Amino acid sequence: MGAHMTRRVGLVLASIHTGASNGLWSQIANYSQRSDYSLFVFPGGRLEYQENQEYLRNAIYSLVNTDNLDGVITWASALGGAVSVSEVQVFLQNLEDLDCVCIGMKKEGCPGISFDAYSGVQSVMLHCIKEHHARKLAFLRGPENHYSAEDRYRAYCDTLDQTSLLFDSRLVSDPFSWSEGRMAIVQLLEERNLVPGRDFDTLVCASDLMMFDAGKYLEALGYSIPEDLRIVGYNDSRESHLLKVPCTTARMPVGELARMSWNLLNGMLGEEDFSCFDLLLPSQMIVRQSCGCTYSLGSEQQARRAVGSLELFQAWLIQVFDANEEEQGWIKRLLKEASLQDEKEVLSLIGYLSYWFLDRGGDPSLLSEALHWYCTFFASPSFKMLCAGPIRDLFLRQRDLVAHEHAYQHSLQASILNMLKYDLLGVRALSSIPSLLAKHLGLLGIDAGYLVLYGDETKNTFIGGYADSLVMERKQQFPKHLLLPQGLLDHLGQGVHVVEPLFMDNQPIGYLILRTTLFSGSVMEELRTALSSAIKGALLLDAANRAREDAERAQRSRSEFFANVGEGLKTPFETILSIAKQVEGDMGKQIEGQIRTATHLLELSLSYSGNLELEHKVCNPMTLITPLLGSFPLVYEGPDEMPALCVDTKRLIQSFTIICEYILREGGSIRLQTTLSKEGLQFCFTSSLSTWKASMGSQDPSLSLAQRIILMSHGSFSLQDNAVVVLLPLPSLMGESNPPSFDTLFFIATDGNDPVPELLRTSFASCEVIPVGSLQRQELSRIAGGIIGWDADNQGREFRLLRTSLAGHNTLSLSPMVCFHAPEGQQNLSSSLMATHHHHSDGVLVMVKGIPEAFCKLLALDEEFIVHSEREDVLDVVANQPVHLILGSLFDPVLYRTIRKTCDAPIVVIRERWEKEEAEQLSLIPRLLIAHQCVLESSEFGERLLALLETNELLPPLTGALVKRAVVYLGSHATEQISRWQLAESVNVSEDYLTRIFRKELGISPWDYLNRHRVFLATQLLRESSLSINEVASQSGFQDQAYFCRVFKKIKGCAPGKIRSQR
Repeated sequence: MGAHMTRRVGLVLASIHTGASNGLWSQIANYSQRSDYSLFVFPGGRLEYQENQEYLRNAIYSLVNTDNLDGVITWASALGGAVSVSEVQVFLQNLEDLDCVCIGMKKEGCPGISFDAYSGVQSVMLHCIKEHHARKLAFLRGPENHYSAEDRYRAYCDTLDQTSLLFDSRLVSDPFSWSEGRMAIVQLLEERNLVPGRDFDTLVCASDLMMFDAGKYLEALGYSIPEDLRIVGYNDSRESHLLKVPCTTARMPVGELARMSWNLLNGMLGEEDFSCFDLLLPSQMIVRQSCGCTYSLGSEQQARRAVGSLELFQAWLIQVFDANEEEQGWIKRLLKEASLQDEKEVLSLIGYLSYWFLDRGGDPSLLSEALHWYCTFFASPSFKMLCAGPIRDLFLRQRDLVAHEHAYQHSLQASILNMLKYDLLGVRALSSIPSLLAKHLGLLGIDAGYLVLYGDETKNTFIGGYADSLVMERKQQFPKHLLLPQGLLDHLGQGVHVVEPLFMDNQPIGYLILRTTLFSGSVMEELRTALSSAIKGALLLDAANRAREDAERAQRSRSEFFANVGEGLKTPFETILSIAKQVEGDMGKQIEGQIRTATHLLELSLSYSGNLELEHKVCNPMTLITPLLGSFPLVYEGPDEMPALCVDTKRLIQSFTIICEYILREGGSIRLQTTLSKEGLQFCFTSSLSTWKASMGSQDPSLSLAQRIILMSHGSFSLQDNAVVVLLPLPSLMGESNPPSFDTLFFIATDGNDPVPELLRTSFASCEVIPVGSLQRQELSRIAGGIIGWDADNQGREFRLLRTSLAGHNTLSLSPMVCFHAPEGQQNLSSSLMATHHHHSDGVLVMVKGIPEAFCKLLALDEEFIVHSEREDVLDVVANQPVHLILGSLFDPVLYRTIRKTCDAPIVVIRERWEKEEAEQLSLIPRLLIAHQCVLESSEFGERLLALLETNELLPPLTGALVKRAVVYLGSHATEQISRWQLAESVNVSEDYLTRIFRKELGISPWDYLNRHRVFLATQLLRESSLSINEVASQSGFQDQAYFCRVFKKIKGCAPGKIRSQR
């Protein structure tokens, strides 16, 4: 490894949050903190272990190399379980260039430290056999390929042999994972039908974790420990305290393992001629109550031999409490004060010592036992009478205090982690994770974090991180074998760093390096899980976005040819067509016909690629027929007054023209008949020649275009004998309608005496006249499923109320409608009828300076309804006549607040640009809406204003403020790439909620609004600059030219080039 100021050492082990490993790594971390080394902990899982995808953790082991570390301690025996001992040895050999200390397994050429698990298991078995007369001992085996687990099984077999007890294979479980004690005991009880207490009197477990899992199962079945059977384990981990009685076990010398392995590695790094030697540390038997004992020292006679003098008792206390030099002084002082019977001083010392002992995880039963033996062998009668009771109470209080303090600390940690998890749920981009980690983890004592994701075979990617108050968000690639980019790695400094593996869905994705002073493996594991989930979500979202972008790119690529060719050929075709019309005779007609066919074929192609869009508007059917009467030998047989349709007038006229040209080519003159039915309005184009067959031209590209336009208008197209039949559906109030359930027309009239139009009486089998005043909101269901008849000339308050009720009804808003005299040009019948319902007597729309005249035409309102006003005259207008709506372009909060004092009419302010501060000021004024000038060409926005004239309904001020912020954000970032989540995040609401309130306020979705604003910006560039079309598209926020041209034509009705040619 390259030179660096602080030496780096590693700790390799399977886990830091289960069993004895939690204690080992935290103690080694404490030694590291007191040194000038930096420790890197690699909890990389057992090698190739499949359960819970543990093998995915193994990926971080490749980082244990000489470029990252100077030396390493590895708990080698813990890495087995799924692989053989020889395979673990191969793994250790890959660390050959690092100074290495191995725990639990020998690596050639390196010092090794082992713990004598064999003698530990043997000692607890001998205790049960000799002291409690155990004769039938069952055994729960640990993992098969685990070096120490095999040692413990050998101890079981050898101890039975040494004590002349028979080995019964039925009493030995198959090898199980350390966490599968329940499965092991289930195998004995259910598969082998063994009964505890009858078939075995003692259950020996290969680890405390297995003992806890099996013991909980036995307790749930009703077995009492140790009355029905004894249970013992190995490790002396925290699990040995979690059954109903504290459990007898043998203590793995975790503290000594940590101290000795650290000292050995320290010696190897500090001395060139360090001698290599191995250590074997003994395992101490810990007697508790699950074997049948009451006290760890056994009977009174046994205890007297062990602690019968004050010197022996003091030595025992120092040993079992693992007291350091200072703490030994406190114990000596306590025994001295106790002999003097100074009750106050004794209680004070015991309070301190018991708190210290319990706080670091000491066994509470030892406190009671120490008091018991002191009272038995040394205490005076007065001490027993005056002090023993208060001391026992003090033990309980201290135990309660420590438990509550630990619970409080854990709750604080859980609260911080929960807040982090909550924030991580909203992660949409990996770049936002470092700032979230910095925000929360510092509160846990984790003062630095670095996030790395795996890349290709040679590179990883540093996503970002934080150190103290500095947040790093710049991505950086670096060689895969390094922990971090070299510059960052060289300046990490001293500290304890945990390298947590991140993985998801059978795939390692990276790792998180945490510099911490909190040595809690469970917190680290919980953090790893939460972060893996957040990264998974962000990666899935990124993959979905990439897939969507790829699909959109493919779609654009597929249609780009048609889009560009369509725009590029349109002008040449028109030019050639105009020239062909000047050529006389058949030649000119042939050229004209071929050019027209080519144009139709091109438009047909555009329709299939999604580049031919129809703009449906309310239309009088005679508007479609009148142009045909002057251009073709056509006889029209039908009524002059027909109900309105909702179609693209220009495209329908083109379709009808193609049909007429097709018939005229060989079929003689044309007769056009119209018929009204519940299915819609039918147009039948019939040839005067009965022998002519319409189906002969079914492959004609022009006729195919006509058919395509009809189908895109939700109609039907058929060739019947010598006729071409087109059926266009009846519209609903909101546009496209649902089919009626029955053939009854309900004609809404002023009263029951109003005449029903002749066309309706002859077209529908059943026609019922309903006075408008008889239909209340609760009675609307009676006309659901039928066809609604309406005459737009019928006006008045009752018709306005009924129209509003119908528009808000889930079913009737989509019911087919036969509507006469509806104004043309609106997006749907609801808007069209709205435009007919406004009268000067009801109130006016006040246009304040700055709104174009063209917008008044878009609203289709009578001129008498609109009052044009200068700024200084607005207050007079508001004071002297009823006002429905105020529309202007002035940013004048003072004026609007003054208006609001006397008038509650909605105020709509439309400007070219909005600043955040301006929008915030106007957010304080109720019933005020803001927008950019791009909406002045939007029919949807026009309909929203008509709805305001009708209902006066706007969002509440606080909700409206969210929409105003979104409007400002869209305007400020229109030239950038904006994602949905970014927009929603800018106003702190969800994407769906923002879309709903935005559309409700402005009548248009945020994304349509954004496209319109971008087209507005593009139009300015086209008129004011000499930039190319591609440059204009890029500078106005569009990703590519083809998509820009498509959106531009949809909104402006022409190609971008046409705007430029009109400069």
